[in-house]
Amino acid sequence: MMKYCFLRLSLLLATVFPRPASGQQPHAGGMTLAAIWEQAEAGNRQISLQQQELAGNAEKVQAARDTRLPAVNTDAAYSRLSNMPLYTDGILHAPTQFPVSHEHYTIGGNLYLNLYDGGKTTREIAMARAEQSISATKLQRSVADIRYQSAVYFLDLYRYQQFSILLEQDIRSSELQLSEIKQLYKNGLVLKSDVLREEVKISNQRLSLTEINNNIAINTQRLNYLMGRPDTCAIHPIVDLPDVAGPAPDTSSREAIEYKLALKHTSLGALRLEQVKAAPLPKLGFFADYRYTYPQTSYYPYSRVPWSGGQAGFSVSVPVSSFYQNRHKTREARIAWQQQLTMAASIQDDLRQDIHAAFLHYQEAVQQTTVARNNMLQATESLRILRSSYFNQQSLLSDLLDAETQLLQSKFNLTTAMVKVRVQHYQLLRLTGKI
Repeated sequence: MMKYCFLRLSLLLATVFPRPASGQQPHAGGMTLAAIWEQAEAGNRQISLQQQELAGNAEKVQAARDTRLPAVNTDAAYSRLSNMPLYTDGILHAPTQFPVSHEHYTIGGNLYLNLYDGGKTTREIAMARAEQSISATKLQRSVADIRYQSAVYFLDLYRYQQFSILLEQDIRSSELQLSEIKQLYKNGLVLKSDVLREEVKISNQRLSLTEINNNIAINTQRLNYLMGRPDTCAIHPIVDLPDVAGPAPDTSSREAIEYKLALKHTSLGALRLEQVKAAPLPKLGFFADYRYTYPQTSYYPYSRVPWSGGQAGFSVSVPVSSFYQNRHKTREARIAWQQQLTMAASIQDDLRQDIHAAFLHYQEAVQQTTVARNNMLQATESLRILRSSYFNQQSLLSDLLDAETQLLQSKFNLTTAMVKVRVQHYQLLRLTGKI
């Protein structure tokens, strides 16, 4: 009788005082979500690729600004000339060789400074800055996506680890219960089928535990990949899931990354349209040229002496053909800009729908948490009553097994609902550009 009392007391304590799904004991090597984010941003290849693109566009801005500087060129040439044959009696007779200066060289340089080109240089700089801003927003989007992905994997890993803890506790409780059922069977108080059914239940629980451990390994590998770490590194999430949900996040789409990115593409399209429209405008520049040459053959009389000369002035060019060749290019650029405006409006509509749906799912998860917590309390009390009733020969084992299954499932449901609240919270932050 003392042994029976001890077994029943152990079962009662395991049932009434289960390990809470939201709590977590300290574990060596534990990691918070903030630490996951920090390592993911430092080691993720997609983020590194976006950072390289941003650095390249920053150099592109500087290259566009450098076009304002004057263009300076230097050149030099040296050559040997042959005598000039003169066919005074026709090409069928021997020519007369006219002596020329066999040595020829020149060295000099030129400069050109753009004074006016219809604002093309200014717009090139503005377009380069717009592309740099787009790259910065893409980097922000990549960081937000990686943070959201890592948050989902992190919370899934936490959820499965909590499932593993709960299932291991339930297996230990079932093994204690199996020992007591075997004692009752030896005393002839229950049938052999009760022992077999309890053993089958424990076998199924162990199989479920294997599946849960596999999911833990999968989510661990996913997190390690996002952080750029070896796949075998262990991760033990440190999560604090409050019993009461906090205030709902902001659902405004004004700061949504996708919408800001669409607006920046629209601004770039407007600049490109203005650039195409400026093609027929004249171009004004200052030029200068100076060089040394031997021999002097530019002006008559010629002379076999070195000479130098230079020139400076202003040049004006008007691309007349652009007045009739640029019409369709302008229409094409205008249509592309209008498409970007329409796309920005469409993205904003889609965001409003996605944010609204995510907010409803968030509220749904909050309600599920309350219901799951009440269900767990009711299932705990129901199991306590049925366990006492079964060992007093007042109920069937099938009723007891059903009650145990309902309690374990209610614990799983509570953990899932609490994790879902946090996942939907991060989804809203990602959609609204605040993660």
